[in-house]
Amino acid sequence: MADGQQAWQLAGRGPEAYERYLVPAFFAPCAERLLDAAEVAPGERVLDAACGTGAVARGAAARVGSLGGVTGVDLNPGMVEVARSATAGVTQPAIDWHTGDMTALPFPDETFDVVCCQQGFQFVGDQPGALREMRRVLVPDGRVAVAVWRPIEHNPAFVALVNELERHSGAAAAATMRSPFGGPGPDRLRWLLTDAGLRDAWIGITILTVRFGSAEEFLTQESVSSPLAEPLSALDAGGWQALLEGLDAALQPYADDDGLTFPMQSWLATARR
Repeated sequence: MADGQQAWQLAGRGPEAYERYLVPAFFAPCAERLLDAAEVAPGERVLDAACGTGAVARGAAARVGSLGGVTGVDLNPGMVEVARSATAGVTQPAIDWHTGDMTALPFPDETFDVVCCQQGFQFVGDQPGALREMRRVLVPDGRVAVAVWRPIEHNPAFVALVNELERHSGAAAAATMRSPFGGPGPDRLRWLLTDAGLRDAWIGITILTVRFGSAEEFLTQESVSSPLAEPLSALDAGGWQALLEGLDAALQPYADDDGLTFPMQSWLATARR
């Protein structure tokens, strides 16, 4: 397990909160963009690598239909268990869930038509090895599709959050929330795909519009759905209030009568075997 993966593992009720709050806000909409880029079609077999609670897998199941197949794999057993619970009634196709590492996928060669990875690739220590594994499990002419957040300066709500965490909770909490935005950029992604033996690499930008009812809702949901839960639980009432007031002020450019709305930018990368 890579250090980055260890730092972003959710325990306890974290996976349930992630599914309840962050999937609708961020990961379900991003999954649809990723599946569009991958051109997932009826009857195909799709692997959702670093699946989390299964947003991509669920979206893929709706697209491949009863003649296709969907598999999800994640390093975190708690995330996989929540994914399994969330899809207990999905039967056409049923989704096959596994606990496993992207750098040693527990599947035979040439098993899938498409391998997707949404917002997990940036945490993998051996990124070349992970892409070689994705290629290995693809059929000839199969596709890889990867989404990683663009650098934090392109995601202004998280610039504000990291700055306020630095002031009120400390450098470790700020670094934790900065880490999802430290993934490879377009040149590195293109090189990694090509180095893994993939071809026809394409890199694009997708911009989501995200909405929360308030700065407090944004902070609270992030705090219970991410590794921020531990450092923020150490704040007393005054420290939490100061953090919240600072964040609310910083996010005023994104406030309207319904709360907050802000952009989230991600790289999308695709390639073929």
